[in-house]
This record gives sequence, C-alpha cells and structure tokens, in this order.
Amino acid sequence: MNEPVQDSIAYARSSPINFAAGLKNHLLICHGMVDVNVHFQDVVRLQQKLIELGKDQWELAAYPMEDHGFVEPSSWTDEYKRILKLFQERLKK
Repeated sequence: MNEPVQDSIAYARSSPINFAAGLKNHLLICHGMVDVNVHFQDVVRLQQKLIELGKDQWELAAYPMEDHGFVEPSSWTDEYKRILKLFQERLKK
C-alpha cells in the first residue's frame, strides 16, 4: 500500500481498528516490535481499542527483535506454538 496520506480510503478500509467492534471469537496478534511496515504503535492502538470495547478474547505476542517478516528461529517457534495452541483450544471441538 501507499502511505496513509496518499491513500487514506484504502487504509481506513483495511485497518483492523475499524473492525474491532465486530470481533466475536478469539484473536491472536503476533507482531514484530521493529516492524517498519506496520508500526508497533498501530498494534498498541488496536489493543487499546479492544480494551475500550470490553473485548477479552484476544492475545498479543510482541517480538522485540522482529521486523515485518520474522527471521529469528526462536520467534518462529514461539509464534507457531501459539497458533497451534489457539487451534487446539478453539477450533478442535
């Protein structure tokens, strides 16, 4: 995508914060803290919005050494363990 200034409509349509009120099931957010594409402050804003909405079926896993595409093996392992746990607890019924 372009910058928000160049394409504000596309950003508004694709921003998860604009759909937070509709969250009905569990959400796992895995995000690199040094992401230069989707800034960590955007995830913090989403987290705050979920709190304000009283949503409690979500989890944030922040990865301090990761950018937009994870490269550390330990981060990959942790992320996939969390995904597997979510699937086992919420989808396998």
